[in-house]
Amino acid sequence: MSGVRGFYYDGRSSNRLSVMLERIGTELRVAGDGMTVSWPVAKVRVSQPVAGVRRTLRFPNGGMCELVDEGTVESLLGKGSDRFLARLLDRWERSITLALLALLLTGAAVAGFIRYGVPAIARHVAHAVKPAAEEQLGSETLALFDRYYLKPSTLPQARQEELAALMARMRTTFADGRSYRLEFRSSQAIGANAFALPGGTIVITDAMVALAMNDDELAAVLAHEAGHVRNRHALRHLLQSTGSGLVIAAVTGDITSITSLAAALPAALINAGYSREFEDEADDAAGDYPLRAGLARRRYADILGRLEAEHDKRGGGKENSEILLDLFASHPETAERIKRVLAPR
Repeated sequence: MSGVRGFYYDGRSSNRLSVMLERIGTELRVAGDGMTVSWPVAKVRVSQPVAGVRRTLRFPNGGMCELVDEGTVESLLGKGSDRFLARLLDRWERSITLALLALLLTGAAVAGFIRYGVPAIARHVAHAVKPAAEEQLGSETLALFDRYYLKPSTLPQARQEELAALMARMRTTFADGRSYRLEFRSSQAIGANAFALPGGTIVITDAMVALAMNDDELAAVLAHEAGHVRNRHALRHLLQSTGSGLVIAAVTGDITSITSLAAALPAALINAGYSREFEDEADDAAGDYPLRAGLARRRYADILGRLEAEHDKRGGGKENSEILLDLFASHPETAERIKRVLAPR
């Protein structure tokens, strides 16, 4: 066969020799400028094809050779020396159309990971966090809320004890093995609302208690928040919002990292609220509880409607600086939620 032109480097100096390469049986011979060497073809390594870059052959002695014509690799080393995947990638790199397609596929993969992969990872991690670490996270978060957004409750102690007893009775209906702690606070900024924190802490405002027509409505609200606790929505929402670093921190249960999570949770809940999926799950819990407790599901629908009217009366919307926590943070339309709650089950 005819030889293939190339440039040989011995691996010990920068000298470049013009050589001819030739396949003789199972040997590859390199000859030029007074030197002739040969190696078994099986011991010669060939570089992957890259558009605009010459192919190189590397030899057992540390030397290498650049091929002037990169299309001659198979003639020197035999069929199969260019793997199918390498040839496919080379073709892809040389085509603008295929390169754009690769860009679109990469974007779709990233979007798919954010849409489906991150929530799945957050769900797994949230349920793997030890209860003690989750409870500490809830306590740290409540302390931050108390510092900036909440004030002590003005409800009479007897009324607080009544509602705490209601929460205790509800736990037997939930039968989920979780502990729940009901906290009472007042807040002009938050208004009538309730929200759940990691570890089983549920905060209810004085305005929410005043808005309810009866304890059955408050029980439905507490069932909604218990649904958030049961599914670890606060922790999952935080992990999805703050990235992989906090995912790792939550897995390790490191005290410093848990404090970092607590510092981020209030902002995550206030600025973004829960996803539609999380709210649907919590609303389902609020709708299912009356069925198990022998109450009318209409109770939760009633207080949702009254909450919307109260929200509208206060001006509505974040432009009026009202903090929109759980029951009105990024929720679907109230009418749609009420329809879902009252739907046959």
